[in-house]
Amino acid sequence: MSVSKKKPTRKPSFAGDQAKGAATDRPSPRRKKSSPDTPFGKKEDRTATASPRGRAFTGFKKTHAENFEEEPSRTPARASGRPSHANRKASPEKPFGRKTRRPAAASPRGRASAAPKKSQPEISEEESFWAPALPTDRSFASFLKPLIPHATAPDTQTILHSSPLAHLDYSVELQVKDQGLLAFWKQHRLPGLPEQVLRSPKARGYRTTSKRKGFLHGSTLYLLLGDKAALPKNRQYFTASPLEPKEHEVIYRFLQQKLSEPAFRLIAGHLNYLIIRGGYTEQAVIFNVDLMNGPLVRKMKLLAAHLQKLPVAVSAAFVYLDPSQSDYYLESKRPAETLHFKKLFGPDQLGASYHGCRYQFHPTSFSQINESMVETMLARARELLAPTPDQSLLDLYCGYGLFSHFLAPAYRQVLAVDGEGPSIRAAEANSRLNQKRGGQTKFLAHRITVGYLEKTLPPPAPGEVILLDPPRQGTLPGVIAALARRKPKKVLHIFCGVDQIPPSLREWQASGYQARRIAPLDMFPGSANLEILILLEPKA
Repeated sequence: MSVSKKKPTRKPSFAGDQAKGAATDRPSPRRKKSSPDTPFGKKEDRTATASPRGRAFTGFKKTHAENFEEEPSRTPARASGRPSHANRKASPEKPFGRKTRRPAAASPRGRASAAPKKSQPEISEEESFWAPALPTDRSFASFLKPLIPHATAPDTQTILHSSPLAHLDYSVELQVKDQGLLAFWKQHRLPGLPEQVLRSPKARGYRTTSKRKGFLHGSTLYLLLGDKAALPKNRQYFTASPLEPKEHEVIYRFLQQKLSEPAFRLIAGHLNYLIIRGGYTEQAVIFNVDLMNGPLVRKMKLLAAHLQKLPVAVSAAFVYLDPSQSDYYLESKRPAETLHFKKLFGPDQLGASYHGCRYQFHPTSFSQINESMVETMLARARELLAPTPDQSLLDLYCGYGLFSHFLAPAYRQVLAVDGEGPSIRAAEANSRLNQKRGGQTKFLAHRITVGYLEKTLPPPAPGEVILLDPPRQGTLPGVIAALARRKPKKVLHIFCGVDQIPPSLREWQASGYQARRIAPLDMFPGSANLEILILLEPKA
């Protein structure tokens, strides 16, 4: 995309704004620094006055310490730390909110005075785990809670919000998950019984994808696991997670310090998320920002030069533009036309290898966060499907071709489908990397809907078997029934969220299919979730 060469212009002073009625979001970059007693940098001798955006000043500001003491321990259940304009309140008791101290920068197309409408944030199981349960709650987490000995040390409370089972010994955690899953299954009256949960080779330090949300408070950038409700009592600038490799902590701490320096405050003011992706030997850093222009990109390149000097291996860095400040930090639920991506250094693709298969994929493509568990999952999928050369595989939501390329040599042919985007293009490109393994693969780019399945997708091949690995929100309405009408010999439905299983299984049952095996994998140790593979076959 083109970047603006226009230099940042000085914003008019506040007094000038009042006289002219002009709206502005940001203070002037030449504005005098705030004192420690005035954390938002506003003068203390002003009386209450209506601001250009309708916000009233409330006179003298509380000290930095008073703000922290009076901040409530938990905010209303909301995943984002950036409230919308509709429910923003001018309260000096809340030092963490929408970013208010962004240095001025010229946008290529100008910046609208009103923030774009945000989608309803998605609250993960981990973030809502410790919230009080409703009497009607029948989620998987509700069955785990009574089985978990709670940690009581104050410095572990933040960790519990992002990894509620990480304080347990791993053998105890597996027992809790086995018992909780069985109780969940019986309560929902689901068919069959789950097998024992397969343990992960890495119980902690396994996450090859991690993220932190950025909050600029005064002159300091905070990198948090979730919203401000998860802040530790000692107000640390960054909190490490036991689920992430130590290399991630080194990178996050370095960037938190650098982005709090005046030289890089411009980046901190526009940062939505910091994301680290890769493997256990090298990582790529992605800066999710709400503005991309010439001055900001130049600062990014200076910061990237520092990243390459770290003692840990940072192989690449990218800038990802999300002007809507979405709660979705990568490709999920994002329209393709809003995607703007820029490489700062390193290769264009990330890479991985499992069971002799080689894969490359775009940094925004979905990949499993527990690299140590991928080969176990692939082997279990092959065991459940038991492929034969006279069968054909239909792989839906194939991503970059993880299952397709691994299973292709065992089938007569593989037809794989996923939505248009970098993942399906990577799947096609990975065919060339795995030619020597044999097998015929064909990849189609299309959104998986009932209309597509019934009108556009080629008719079923003889002996068709279906592998279904949808995103966490599940398939669109009617997709399961449409697949059942193709009369596949077997279906392997992979769930990355336990709570999505009951409605999907009932739909399969209503369409003439029953569960033969339920194989849970601990893809997410330390969290209140499991990956579950369910093999379905036609009813006798």
